[in-house]
Amino acid sequence: MNNTASDLEQYLDELANNARPGDRLPPIRDLMRRFGVSQMLVQRAFQGLKTRGLIDSQVGRGTYFRGDGEPALANAGPRLQATRSVLLLRRSISITRGRVLVEGLQRRFTADGHRVLEVSYTDPAHARTVLKGSPRFDACVVQSTYKTITIDLLAALRDKCDVLAVDGATLAGTDVEAVGMEWGEPLAKAIALLRQQGHSRIAYAATSSPVLATQMGRRRFEYLQSNLADAELHEITVPHLPDDHYEAALADLVKASRDASGQLPFTALVAWGIEDGAKFRQLMSEAGIGIPSALSVVLLGRTDLANEHANFFDTVGCSVADQIESLYQAINARWADPSIPYGVRLIPVTSKAGQSIAAPPSTTRSTVSRVSATDSPT
Repeated sequence: MNNTASDLEQYLDELANNARPGDRLPPIRDLMRRFGVSQMLVQRAFQGLKTRGLIDSQVGRGTYFRGDGEPALANAGPRLQATRSVLLLRRSISITRGRVLVEGLQRRFTADGHRVLEVSYTDPAHARTVLKGSPRFDACVVQSTYKTITIDLLAALRDKCDVLAVDGATLAGTDVEAVGMEWGEPLAKAIALLRQQGHSRIAYAATSSPVLATQMGRRRFEYLQSNLADAELHEITVPHLPDDHYEAALADLVKASRDASGQLPFTALVAWGIEDGAKFRQLMSEAGIGIPSALSVVLLGRTDLANEHANFFDTVGCSVADQIESLYQAINARWADPSIPYGVRLIPVTSKAGQSIAAPPSTTRSTVSRVSATDSPT
């Protein structure tokens, strides 16, 4: 047959005009055979119908027509049918969380029929140079990833886009949507989890860099230090950021805290900033510090990223999926009503159980011992 993609689109339009609510679309493979087109072209045609509000899809029901050839705008929720342009401005560093978040946002916005452009930048000056030659966008999501977003970069972004959202709880009191995490609540939950296992000497490790989210965590830690009379809380400050040999620096600081007899001053550790959980576990193993036989560990991080928890560490924090959804909803809400107040959206706290917590070692046993088979990452 000599049918083309345009024939497919015309056929689907005719079906939509005559469909009743709930009528199913023909299977993708049937349409591929009938019109001699690829699966991608069929899916693109389906997406065109979805963008126009003519079809919908639900898990368990499949893809079906809304009926009468008319878009069901009343049921469209926060999604708008107009095609928009979205700029995703990503820092060019090897942080898995940032990569996953950008890819997730790209999928969400393109699924709505919007045009998405992803651009990476190295520093604010580079970002401003990139923006000079760019068109105007309906929205922009910018990743700071532990670095400062300068005033002049914010001004350049506001000139280029109608809605500006920042990945991270870094800005408040400005005409910018900020979505992120404050680490005080996860820190308190992690310490409570360790105390339930009998730990009273607990260390908290985070970067020494003045990142707002971790500063809020440090404020909570200082409160707990003053108010938990039966707990001895130690602070470890790591002079690195997660993209800069963070795991090795933290492992060195933990090893350096041992006394002359080789014992650690704490039996448990809450660690923020671990990007490579398997690497951190290996470094501790090489130092003769078994997890959890000698040291129980809870990570503050992303519960849906295997590179962080390595399917081993107990983790308290948040999920990248929730951050993607919150950024997506924030932009759509402002498109729908530009007059709503700006603010910081804090994503919910989540947790993931692992195998990195045990009861504290007995006082007669050295906290630096031969690593057992259950402690070894291999």
